Amino acid sequence: MKRLYYICCVLGILLVSSCDSLLNVNDDPARVSAEEATLPTLLPSAIRASATTMYGAAQYGNQYPQYLAGQAISQYTPYGFDQLWRPLYSEALPTLQDIIVRAEAAEAYNYSGIAKTLLGLLLMTATDVYGSIPYTQANQGTGNLYPCYDTMQELYEEHIISLLNEAIEDLQKPAPELAGLRVVQNDYIYAGDLEQWLKAAYAVRARYYLHLANRNPELLSNAIADAERSFTSNADDLALTYEEQNANPWFGFLGNATNKIMRPSSYLVDLLAGRSAFAVEDPRLTVYMTKTGTAEADGITPGELIGSNAQANVDVTASTWHASAEAPLEMITYAEMQFILAEAYYPTDKAAAYAAYLRGIEASLSKVGVAPEDIAAFMQSPEIAVGAENLTISDIMLQKYLALYLQIETWTDMRRYQYDPEVYIDLEKPIVNQIPGNPWIQRSNIADDEPGVNTCLPEVPDQGVTLWLFE
Repeated sequence: MKRLYYICCVLGILLVSSCDSLLNVNDDPARVSAEEATLPTLLPSAIRASATTMYGAAQYGNQYPQYLAGQAISQYTPYGFDQLWRPLYSEALPTLQDIIVRAEAAEAYNYSGIAKTLLGLLLMTATDVYGSIPYTQANQGTGNLYPCYDTMQELYEEHIISLLNEAIEDLQKPAPELAGLRVVQNDYIYAGDLEQWLKAAYAVRARYYLHLANRNPELLSNAIADAERSFTSNADDLALTYEEQNANPWFGFLGNATNKIMRPSSYLVDLLAGRSAFAVEDPRLTVYMTKTGTAEADGITPGELIGSNAQANVDVTASTWHASAEAPLEMITYAEMQFILAEAYYPTDKAAAYAAYLRGIEASLSKVGVAPEDIAAFMQSPEIAVGAENLTISDIMLQKYLALYLQIETWTDMRRYQYDPEVYIDLEKPIVNQIPGNPWIQRSNIADDEPGVNTCLPEVPDQGVTLWLFE
């Protein structure tokens, strides 16, 4: 990564003290100084940068869980997730860490609790993509221009859980004494409602425990406990809603694009169209994508390049739910919590798992605006209403796959199950696979900005080598 990513905070908006010592120039009156930057002025930038980072992880990476296809990335060509790396290290991480330091000094734990929740979420997302990433040595300005990487194991066993535990503690502490900090200002997600942020922190920790249960199944009980403390409806979702003048990034990238560089994959379309695991057409098909022509909906085959699949007739457009200008950018949701409960209960309590599975499906349908009568019909179809005794882990994970459309978390799910064809029915490797040995994709390549700039790089194997979490 470029050294500037580790040194400066939000360029053009905030100027922290480390930048002053680095640049050694006169103050720019057009910029906010370190003294003028306050917790209420930092928080909006931190929230937007966090959403941008989560979007950046999914922007091209969504070809790995086969939500989208059409680029060489879907053929497993080397890809470094730079759209995640750059906003994480240039904006999100330095701003969130700045908030934490300032908030703890002022005993404004309402602000530090929010920042730790977001930082824990971002670090978990980044390490799930890369494995090792810089954290403890990152963002130190001229004190360390070549930060070494923390391992995925260190991040999971020490840093992420520490942030999330502290976030939950901070969000329950008394309000700060300073009157100007007692109520959180400029909170674009929950308008300063700390109870909502506490639910979000539990939701992130539930995801964390589910991930680690891959190595330690006893942690499924922790995932259940936190998921049940978290969101109680779609209204609780951790999501940033955009405005027409500041549009959702999917809108500009695919929704309003003249030339589509990616399209929905045939795997996703077949699931929604009832031609795969579920022999019933899903009402989300026409919400997630726009079809042209009179033929049945058909996606692009993973591994094929855009334009080479003549029968593909569906696209992400501005009229689809996720890519409208004012759509929310989902980071973690109530529907996901229900599927976490379903998966975590499945080994020991099929009735509880089935109830959560149904709640997750209904929440997803309702969230994207499916009509109540269509929800009822779909939920009552025999392909969905299978009964607790017939519920399979495939039912749970495939419905979670559909509910988390365009979220990179699904790629983590697939790797937790190592693309098991009994779980992800009809899932196949891309028709072109450029990783030696033709394995399933397992990790990101190193970020493009790192080689030749950072002298403390870890050894990075090819993208077919399994990460620690999924071993």
